[in-house]
Amino acid sequence: MTPSHAPLPPGTLIETLRIERVLGHGAFAITYLVTDTVLSTAFALKEFFPQDLCQRTAAGRLEPRDSQSAESFGLGLRSFLAEGQTVAALSHPNVVRVFRCFEANGTAYLQMPYYRGEALHKLLERGGTLSEEEALALARPLLDALGYLHDHGVIHQDLKPANIYVTEQGDPILLDFGAAGKHLRASADLQRRFGSEGYAAIEQSAPEARVGPWTDIYGFAATLYRCVGGRVPAPARQRKDALAKGAVDPLDGLGSLVPARDFAGVIAAIERGLALEPADRPRSVADWRASFGTSRARAVAEEREWLPWILLTAFFALLVAAVVYLVTDERRGAVPEEPASAESTSAPGAPESPEEAARWQATLEADTAYGYRLFLKDYPESIHRDQAVLHLQRLDDDAWSEARSDGSQAAIEAYLERFPGGSHEAAALIALEEIRLATEAEARIEAERAEQERQAWETARRQRTLQAIDEYLAAWPGGSLIDEARALREELQREASDRQAYDAAARIGTIAAYRSYVDAFPRGAHVAQALQAIDDLTLRPGKTFRDCADCPLMIVVPAGSFWQGGDPGSPLTLKKETPRRMVSFSESFAIGVFEVTMEQWDRCVAESGCSARPLDTGWGRGSRPVIMVSWNDAMEYSNWLSQVTGQSYSLPSESQWEYAARGGEEGDWLGGEAGAVCEYANVAGGESNLRWQHEPCADPAALQTLPAGSLRANAFGLHDVIGNVAEWTLDCLNLSYLDAPVDGSAWGRGICSSRMTRGGSWFTGSRDIRLPARFNLKNGDRNDFTGFRVARKVARQE
Repeated sequence: MTPSHAPLPPGTLIETLRIERVLGHGAFAITYLVTDTVLSTAFALKEFFPQDLCQRTAAGRLEPRDSQSAESFGLGLRSFLAEGQTVAALSHPNVVRVFRCFEANGTAYLQMPYYRGEALHKLLERGGTLSEEEALALARPLLDALGYLHDHGVIHQDLKPANIYVTEQGDPILLDFGAAGKHLRASADLQRRFGSEGYAAIEQSAPEARVGPWTDIYGFAATLYRCVGGRVPAPARQRKDALAKGAVDPLDGLGSLVPARDFAGVIAAIERGLALEPADRPRSVADWRASFGTSRARAVAEEREWLPWILLTAFFALLVAAVVYLVTDERRGAVPEEPASAESTSAPGAPESPEEAARWQATLEADTAYGYRLFLKDYPESIHRDQAVLHLQRLDDDAWSEARSDGSQAAIEAYLERFPGGSHEAAALIALEEIRLATEAEARIEAERAEQERQAWETARRQRTLQAIDEYLAAWPGGSLIDEARALREELQREASDRQAYDAAARIGTIAAYRSYVDAFPRGAHVAQALQAIDDLTLRPGKTFRDCADCPLMIVVPAGSFWQGGDPGSPLTLKKETPRRMVSFSESFAIGVFEVTMEQWDRCVAESGCSARPLDTGWGRGSRPVIMVSWNDAMEYSNWLSQVTGQSYSLPSESQWEYAARGGEEGDWLGGEAGAVCEYANVAGGESNLRWQHEPCADPAALQTLPAGSLRANAFGLHDVIGNVAEWTLDCLNLSYLDAPVDGSAWGRGICSSRMTRGGSWFTGSRDIRLPARFNLKNGDRNDFTGFRVARKVARQE
């Protein structure tokens, strides 16, 4: 599967949290509904997922999109965690709670309560706009929340309808902080995106500008503008650009969108909060709150609420006057009774007034603790006093029962806030202390567990073995470092597989085996070694090699063609060197750089591969060419060499010998002329006093061999092809080249009890040291001027 931007599918487990469905999906995060499988409780889980910076793998992990995105993703991730940690330290009924922050799947998560309800922007999409009364009802708790945030050094920076959640009970909750904490700053790319179009203050588009409470005031004023005006305000940057050009501010006044008479309580506050320049806005929420007036709807409602009481009071005043008049009239002439004291009218048990009766009825219908307390305050001697106290006790008991059943710190704190000094206050405080102690104990246990895990991981990481990593994974299957451990295990597994594959290739030791390793592990740790081995095994023309430590040094001769035989126009050419013919080699072959030495022959004897033990005639052994060996002896050595190395060694054919000896020379003499031979060959020179001596040369060794390689090599890199010792070839004796092979192979027909030797020796002169010169010896002949060099087949290179 290819990487994607899809959310995690339902059923995915993140620690103990099971994904149920997606609640919301924004540019920087995805919010899921999850169930804690241990607590069986629903939560909201927010995942850091900046889509323009990362992608999700098939395994569910997030990875930066590319190397350029990695730094921004890392900075954003740290900012996201810092935001969660900051918000987790806050506690306000209208600010979203964060229970914990943690990292997994290559990203981070915030675990929050699951509020049943709907985002404000969804409500506005269905309902259109809010009345002034509704706008004020929304504003009051959120102003309290903003004041609380600012008191704690937190600036929201992304206030808009989408980040205000309205619960089923109608309580607004602030979500999704754009920058949590006054010390937080994300990467430059993310910073420029704090705030949303139409709701962001002008200072949010300038990274160097200072943000503060006035920034949130702009965002909330823009939110209220949308709530009552039905449209998003013109963006601050657009407004500033228009004013800079001398144009009219594109922000429509609320008075043109709604009846000013019906929204008098909010228009002034919204317009003051939407001042473009920060210095023109209120500096604090407390300052801004004073701009909100009483709505006309509430004034009318209060007026209508008191009108019946005013009329009723007037009616009773008239009624009392009438009664007094009648009583006075009936008792005229009688002894006047003593007037009642003022205390008698307010004594307990006195008849309740219509106002009190109406108030009591309304209190019963509302059935709230606040209503009963207010009634008792306003009517302390009411006949309903005991009933009010009983109702208060009932509500107190019910609230405590509900809080105790919930068992959470928030529920118990809510009880204490609702019933300060309630009959269950002591039990609630004990319960809070128990929760605190349990939380601290759990935190200690978690800290100890985290430390144990960290130490276990450090040990495994230090040892850096598959066994150590597997032991950590088995001991900490849900550990916080599980992703790092799995990544290291994959790396170690790749390294182990890499090493095993290379070792297998090295054991086989062929070009194909090494190439298979490189193909399987193109970035492997041993690629350089494998390529070097391939190069070492690739026998290209001009490459020298040995198949064993004491084996002859070989060189690869390229495929090609040459004229074999003597020049018919030369007076030195003999019949057996004719007719001259073109010989072609379709494949390269290897031939010894030097003649086989005494030392190499002695090893063959020591390993029972060679039976003859030739003498050195007092000249010395070591690196001098072997002498006193017959053709049969030479064949014995090449066969032993083939067995030792597993390669195909033999004596060279006459064609192979001459092609290699010439090294591209077309004339009779190595070096191009008779005098040049002296640089390459140990021959019978002027000091030898032999009648066949080669006069241009001074004999470098008085009638004996020289150590192999003492003189200059030919163009193909071979030493001593002329002189030193004559060299056995595979070919049978034939007195001419008539019908001889032209493919470079040995001539197996003819007088095969004798074989051809080539190259002359320390004992031969001018005629026999020519490149085309050939002479024969019987297969069993041994002498002190004849030795050999070996040839080897070269497999076709891939």
